[in-house]
Amino acid sequence: MENCPKCKSTDLHRSRTRTKWEAWRREISGKRMYRCRACGWRGWGPDTGPRVDEAAAEFASKALALEPPNLGNTGLIREEKQPDLNLERLDETDAASRRK
Repeated sequence: MENCPKCKSTDLHRSRTRTKWEAWRREISGKRMYRCRACGWRGWGPDTGPRVDEAAAEFASKALALEPPNLGNTGLIREEKQPDLNLERLDETDAASRRK
């Protein structure tokens, strides 16, 4: 997240989760809490991931396995059913609960 959505300041930092709900939401949505030092805004924004330089990224890319083993014909494969979650609705629910 580059700028505060409220005051457009670039003085943002990640904020820690306060509740179990926020921690759960962080884990499933890929979004993180941010706080603006300029205006005090606190809210959700996209997780931009770690910032690494080119040398570190190249080093890490060499450490990754190219392909996982094929477990299709073994007893180790499992089919997981994913629940139907609409992650966009989380923002609507969060905003509605603050209005009450």
